Amino acid sequence: MKKVLCDVDDHRLLPLYPQELSEEGHQVFLAETGEEAPSKFVQEKRAPCPVRYLFLVQATWAALLLLLANPMALFGQMIAPLETAGGVRFAASAASSYQFKSDSTGGGDFSVSRYFLMVGGSGPVDDKIGIGVRLTYDLEDYNISNLKGFPVANPWNKIDRVGLGGRLTYKVGDDWGLHVGPIVQYAGERGANFDDSLMYGGLIGATYRASPDFTIGFGAGVFYRLEQTRVFPSLIVSWKITDRLRLGNAYLLGPMGPTGLELTYVIDKNWQLGAGGGYRSSRFRLDSSGPIPSGIGENDSWPFYVRLSRRLWQTVHIDLYGGAAFGGKLRLDDSGGHEINSISYNTAPLVGLNFRASF
Repeated sequence: MKKVLCDVDDHRLLPLYPQELSEEGHQVFLAETGEEAPSKFVQEKRAPCPVRYLFLVQATWAALLLLLANPMALFGQMIAPLETAGGVRFAASAASSYQFKSDSTGGGDFSVSRYFLMVGGSGPVDDKIGIGVRLTYDLEDYNISNLKGFPVANPWNKIDRVGLGGRLTYKVGDDWGLHVGPIVQYAGERGANFDDSLMYGGLIGATYRASPDFTIGFGAGVFYRLEQTRVFPSLIVSWKITDRLRLGNAYLLGPMGPTGLELTYVIDKNWQLGAGGGYRSSRFRLDSSGPIPSGIGENDSWPFYVRLSRRLWQTVHIDLYGGAAFGGKLRLDDSGGHEINSISYNTAPLVGLNFRASF
């Protein structure tokens, strides 16, 4: 029989449940992640807290974890409610991925290596308002071989992407939450003009806690993306189907696309298995002295993946990904955002590795 326990010392609320018994007594794990709880939070005399209040706090923080989930461009990880023990929380991750060589229509091929770093934090302002901030760096290293569909065979090479995002969450009543935040991002090939390579926009969303195990909502991001404006509508969902099985969002809602979906299965306190995907769109300014001076490149696809995650220490995890990018398309625009040409490419296998920690 599952039992939810809370620690409320120093204004902290930590959801726990007993996973199994040992000769020494109860062995307790975090309800959402399956991680073992610190012993200081486990006491025989602890009284259970109201389940309704527990999930209200979780729903308030659900959108803030958008800032702390694994944000690799082609892979994602379950966006889940964040426990607020200790108030302010920080997270960091380092990742790499490889998209294998894929042939394009008209001839030629390409592959992409990606490297990613992220640091972020979140915390409560009061009992209704929470804030978060996140800084990222992403390198996309293209290996292009003689593309036939463009006026130049090798239109771009290394792409740097630096992003800064903020998030504010406001709790409305018992069941509703409102979420807003700005995002600014530099996305350019090396040699691109800085001012011409800036993308920016904002996010807005609302969530409703329909039941203790089910939160649903809708959000949208509006972004200026280098001579174009895009709107990405997104479904927000957090559904605890069983104690081990959960459906949630996979990606960050941002200039690269909507949130996607991921289904996660908790194998035990150390292992998780997930599968998910969604739409991704990478747009960037080209070298001002390159073959298409200050042009714009774009890579769109539908990546789907399987994730195997292992807990290494209490708050340190490693994620191994494998999957494929479907429906891929490369697009080349001139400096004013007018399309020169676009080409499709075949399904491309993907692999990735991610280290993440929170404290």
